[in-house]
Amino acid sequence: MMKKITLALISILCFSSFALAQTKLAIIDMKEVISKSEPGQKAMEELKKKFDKMKQGLDQKKQELQALREELQKQSLVLSQEAKQDKELEFKRKVRDFQDMFQNYRRKIRMEEKKLSDPIIEQLVQVIKEYGKKHKYTAIFDTKSSGLLYADDAIDITKEIIVELNRAWRTKQNSKTGKKK
Repeated sequence: MMKKITLALISILCFSSFALAQTKLAIIDMKEVISKSEPGQKAMEELKKKFDKMKQGLDQKKQELQALREELQKQSLVLSQEAKQDKELEFKRKVRDFQDMFQNYRRKIRMEEKKLSDPIIEQLVQVIKEYGKKHKYTAIFDTKSSGLLYADDAIDITKEIIVELNRAWRTKQNSKTGKKK
């Protein structure tokens, strides 16, 4: 009986070590892939172009608010109580307008980021799946969102995924424009 239990334990250990030997894991940094890949950089350029004018408008409003606050502080000693209250109300209204404008700006940026990044992420997921199958990975984890606390740099395939994403993106762009590589 003891011999059977020992034999069963040995076979379980051998099988589990064989299964572990077959496990191939990798990690990638999705943020790095998106920020350093060609499609990610192109999306950031587009986003920057679209919102530069709006940012300039916000900066101008902010400067106007600062100038108005300085003027209010300088005149506060010489203005009547009623005039001072009017100026303060005007300043508060302009601050609220600026805050609304800023919130609107942030909302538009988030919407545009999502619109530009969704197709990239979709393509990236496909590239990762194909890469994983081709190189026989058991699992590929994102270093930031998986709760991963430690991983050896040897299993980091971020750079390889950037190369693959760039290749897939160029192929897609060339097929859209009708060019052959």
